[in-house]
Amino acid sequence: MTLSKNILSILFFSGIFALHPSLNKGNTPITYLQHFVYGNPLTVSTNENIDKNLLEIKWVCESKDVLCKDLVVYKNGKQINKIPSEKGSQILLVYYNSQMIGEIPQNKSVKNQSHKYNIELLSKNNSLYFKGEIIGPSDHHGAPVTIATL
Repeated sequence: MTLSKNILSILFFSGIFALHPSLNKGNTPITYLQHFVYGNPLTVSTNENIDKNLLEIKWVCESKDVLCKDLVVYKNGKQINKIPSEKGSQILLVYYNSQMIGEIPQNKSVKNQSHKYNIELLSKNNSLYFKGEIIGPSDHHGAPVTIATL
């Protein structure tokens, strides 16, 4: 009985160790495991002055291997499509009230690497502030943008 508990404990802690973000590199079975568990989550945060129904996020890629279109991933206050897992140059375009307010470019070297996409949109004194970042092996930070159109 103790042997089976030890084996289960070792498998449990090995599984947790394998899911650590620092191992999300290259084209390995651990990378695919992390992508299967985490995927490509999108987090959108705003303050109370932002109408999320006016926010739209599109994903566009520049790969010759994939038919890339302007895939709307966020609209009407909710995520409507998953961010695809594709290799190559990609960009998230962020629109508010039909006006582009920011972009976050990315160049993924491996198709199924897990990345976390964070978008923050705040308004203060009739100005709109955008901040975006991609956390993962090919992370990138979007340049903060201020647009006074509220």
